[in-house]
Amino acid sequence: MIILLKIAAIILALLFLIKLKWDLGLVLFLDAVLTAVLFGMPIGDLVRQAGAALVARETLQLVGILILVLYLGHLLQAGGHFKRMVDALKNLITDSRLILAIPSAFIGLLPMTAGAMMGAPIVEEAARKWNLSPAWKTFLNYWFRHIWEYSWPLYPTLILAASISGIPIARACLVQFPFTVLAASAGLVILFRHLPYERNEQADRRNWKDSIKVFTSIWPIFLTIILIFAVRMAMLPALAVSCILSGILTKLPLRTRWEVVRKSVSLRIILLTAAVMIFKRILETSGALEAVMTIVSPTGISGIVLLFAAPFTIGFLTGVNQAYSVIAFPLLVPIIGREHPDLVLFLFAYVSGFVGILLSPAHLCLALTADYFKAEMKDVYKILIGPVCVVFIAALLILIILRLL
Repeated sequence: MIILLKIAAIILALLFLIKLKWDLGLVLFLDAVLTAVLFGMPIGDLVRQAGAALVARETLQLVGILILVLYLGHLLQAGGHFKRMVDALKNLITDSRLILAIPSAFIGLLPMTAGAMMGAPIVEEAARKWNLSPAWKTFLNYWFRHIWEYSWPLYPTLILAASISGIPIARACLVQFPFTVLAASAGLVILFRHLPYERNEQADRRNWKDSIKVFTSIWPIFLTIILIFAVRMAMLPALAVSCILSGILTKLPLRTRWEVVRKSVSLRIILLTAAVMIFKRILETSGALEAVMTIVSPTGISGIVLLFAAPFTIGFLTGVNQAYSVIAFPLLVPIIGREHPDLVLFLFAYVSGFVGILLSPAHLCLALTADYFKAEMKDVYKILIGPVCVVFIAALLILIILRLL
């Protein structure tokens, strides 16, 4: 019971400070200190372990990856790549209904805070012919923007969760890719059931140049994926190659280039990553994770409940994508497995957390998109709950069939 109270205090302290809008990196560091105190870790050991976490190769690689992901996103946005892509897509799509989904999905290939707002004006324009309600426009823009977060290796949430769990990012992406397909399919089924087919006459003027324009507008993203999955290059050098080439080939004024670099080398992201790795190290070395193992069986129903409850609760309450990865996954490592992580358990925990994010009223993308379209949140939830349940039930069935039966 005492161990449960200590773990509960750690989680509640995190959620309380996040609710107060404290910086997530500072919150994680303070919670690492709280963990050390609660589990009787000497101050000297705390300092040594925190220092070791800061200079660990894993930490430095993670910082580099996140900075390069931010750089690539800001560079493509500043270079007008997305505008060219969307203009070309309008000339390629025969089914007008797909214009409500595909541009948002393409924009979702590149992680960015409140990125759904980039697709909102496109959905607004495309939806005029159907006179869609604000709730439907909000759902379509919001849902398709987020279909990639299950498996796209540029998303910090997935990068952090896989790194903390000791799973190679390529393996995590391949295992979870069916959920991207499922999410896209669920969204399209709902879209097609709600709207009748209507041919896009603008597509009659399409030519091969539009197809090339779609590819060339975001070629650095495709190059990164090819280097990771086909060439088997590690993520950090793959991103570095893409960033260098895109920086050389993208025509931008020197002042704009400097602004891209300034935004990319985010001190907040660096400190957050450092705090994540310190928190993870203190959980491992203070005896907290061993204590969790004494009260939670990794094969019992209590372990399964924790795999769902921890990431879902944190995701739903905070609405911060990275939060459920950096807070819940260090606690779940003993259940998922240290030496040989269980990909099925990892998938279930990850999907549980992301379902919490999708439903969270604190999620910035959902809040801003609903505000943009002047939609009532309750009306959005009536549409959103269906596909969210489809995704979660699929993850639950996989868990039951492959691990519980």
